[in-house]
Amino acid sequence: MRVWLAVLVFAVAAAAQSPAPAPAADEWPELLAKFSPLDLDGDGTNEIESLTPLGGAGAATAPCVVVCVEARLLADNAATAPWPGALRQRLLRFCDDLAQQGLRAELLQAQVYAGPRHQDGRTVLALRRVLRAAAAQRPLAGAVLVGHFPDALLLRTCNWRRGGAVELEDREGHKVRLHDDVQYLRAVPELVAHKCDLVLADLDGDWEGRYFEGETALPSVVAQFATGRSDEGEGGRGGACTAMAVGEVRFRDAFHVHDGRAQADRAAFTVDVDDGQRDAECSANDRTHGNAMARPDIAVSRLDARGVAWSPKPEWIADGSPRSRQGVPSGFRDIWAPDPQLELRLLVEYFDRNHAFRTQPEPVSWRKPASVSWGLGSGIGELRAADAAWSSFAEPGYDVAQDVDLCAVLAWLRRPAVLRTLRAHSNGHLAAFAATDVPALLRAIGGPPWSWQRRGDDIVPSLAGNAGGAADFFFYRTLWQDHALPACPYLLVHTGCEALSPPGADTLRYDDERYGQRQHAESMLFFTPCLAIVGRAKVFYDEPRGFCATLSEGGTFGEAWRRYFEVEAGAKNWDEVGGDIGRKRAYFWSLLGDFTLRLPKLPR
Repeated sequence: MRVWLAVLVFAVAAAAQSPAPAPAADEWPELLAKFSPLDLDGDGTNEIESLTPLGGAGAATAPCVVVCVEARLLADNAATAPWPGALRQRLLRFCDDLAQQGLRAELLQAQVYAGPRHQDGRTVLALRRVLRAAAAQRPLAGAVLVGHFPDALLLRTCNWRRGGAVELEDREGHKVRLHDDVQYLRAVPELVAHKCDLVLADLDGDWEGRYFEGETALPSVVAQFATGRSDEGEGGRGGACTAMAVGEVRFRDAFHVHDGRAQADRAAFTVDVDDGQRDAECSANDRTHGNAMARPDIAVSRLDARGVAWSPKPEWIADGSPRSRQGVPSGFRDIWAPDPQLELRLLVEYFDRNHAFRTQPEPVSWRKPASVSWGLGSGIGELRAADAAWSSFAEPGYDVAQDVDLCAVLAWLRRPAVLRTLRAHSNGHLAAFAATDVPALLRAIGGPPWSWQRRGDDIVPSLAGNAGGAADFFFYRTLWQDHALPACPYLLVHTGCEALSPPGADTLRYDDERYGQRQHAESMLFFTPCLAIVGRAKVFYDEPRGFCATLSEGGTFGEAWRRYFEVEAGAKNWDEVGGDIGRKRAYFWSLLGDFTLRLPKLPR
């Protein structure tokens, strides 16, 4: 099966690039023709089937923004009419809006591989080839992918010196329990980002050399050394061990960042360690920094409503509202189905509020920061750095950190704010808040629940599944369906773990119907008035340093994302950036929405 893929939007920041000569009128179509088709590895399977230019807007000498649409979304189809035409009109208007921002917009349509081979990462690399060629032709700052693109799955193995209780084996195979105060070496392959758009954004690193397609066994070593430390001795090369655990971890279709060698010899009961074998993905320039790490040359963000565009089947709706059904066999769960019309509608609504945000001055009363946090510290202090006028901002209701159930989250979302941060323990499906009084929540929403629960032999509309405090697809879909939120667009810094992780990314091909289904952050992006999200696709503890400061300087969301990498790379030593395990933590972060947006200026 082949799938038509999404709109690439390439934007270029003029301040970061020296002026370039105006490209010839036929350069862009000629460039695309070189990649239509593209069989990256020469195996007879095209990663890119076709790239088709669809027009442009803005001065030829302006920083370039390319916009590429998934043909499936624009194809005339009686089942989805009139939404394809409406989306096309919004995309053309989006190009005009980018031109008004001083950018050159290029509209591009792409068809890429989808089928039985699990090779999502190779398709990402093929698209990266296009970006590299575009950057060689003209100044290029980024790409907004509108539609359903494959993601890069990122693994990392590093020589991590750490303590903590762990059970290993001695040379005779007897169990050895290490306590918290004992140091050991952990070199275990770990999935560090289910979605890593750094692979697309870093144009000069060796990401092609980091990719493997088929299932691959990666060695895993955990060892305690006889000296007590793995960084002692000649060259810090490890040596004889008192206890170890050796194995392998299997992955497929992934990029592997391998930082340091740790090679075990079970018979000799030694581990050879070489910390110098690292940073292979980095360019020569990247390696000159205090903290060698790959840095994005452009910004990349995504607009993909496919995973949240699911609707109840007709038999579960009566007069436009969810209905109960009696006598349903136990175990019956077939309620929701993919909704192509809803997917298009959500994209159209997104571009409508994007246009309004760009062209209609917001009331001064909306220009406020807002933080909601549960189980994690408040983020209002970080947001204050985005605007000098917010240095002492402390308006009631805008820093919500006590008794934060879903009623409190709803009230927080209803308060007008242009920049928000959400801080709660999360995963790819939800953010966890306090236990919630569901009847009180439904009274506050003012409409029916768009979710169902079993009661005996009946299945009834209910948000009982959210009583534990899960802010998830069902919560946000109910808010959207019942028109429970005001039209106050905002930008979001989400520090919850795995907020951007597409469910199923570690096992499913991107074209699988279940891939990314009911994704957490995308539920916020499309079911609330959100315009852009920066978030993490891993369980970790950091946040993007320098992000809000960049916004205060007038930078875009994409420039703020790139700033985090620069701040981390400039560290004097690894201790400043989380040690060996944390020094590449910026890799975990990506963007949803439109990276070209910035905080609007107040009217004079």
